[in-house]
Amino acid sequence: MYGVQWFKVDRNIFNNRKIQLLLKKRDGDLYFRVWIQLLSIAVECGNDGRLGIGEKPITYGDCAKIMGKTSDKIRRIMEEFLELGMLKKEGETFLIKNWEKYQSIDKYENYQENNRQRQRKYREKLKAEGEKSNVTVTLSNAEEEKRIEKKTKEERKEEIRREEDENGFREYKLQ
Repeated sequence: MYGVQWFKVDRNIFNNRKIQLLLKKRDGDLYFRVWIQLLSIAVECGNDGRLGIGEKPITYGDCAKIMGKTSDKIRRIMEEFLELGMLKKEGETFLIKNWEKYQSIDKYENYQENNRQRQRKYREKLKAEGEKSNVTVTLSNAEEEKRIEKKTKEERKEEIRREEDENGFREYKLQ
């Protein structure tokens, strides 16, 4: 299992002739939903597009229970997928046809490796910049700056209070 929690869907999926044929059927939306669920199950299995539950190949009955439909309906839909060449059957095991072509895990692994290398270089760069810097800020300096800043704010408030007379009005001088 790859640990992948997603699957790719081509943005032009609705332009695919097989999907268009399925959608024109009486229960076309159901056919499409079952196809998407089969893709999801295949990702969950993590076995190169093979559909199964544990080591056991998935059956029509299993799919029916998972999808909440009758076995006959699921059998009819999956047989249509077999006829259209969307599914293959190896012995008792159903496979998503062209799984590697559309769900290439190699690209995902390359993407992850590139991200790791990029992060490593970035961290090394930050570390090198930190070592080059001759400026050090200690905790006591930062606390001193905050204390001085707080003191100046308090002094400003006190000055404002002094400018007000006993009635709370400020005296303004015209120039």
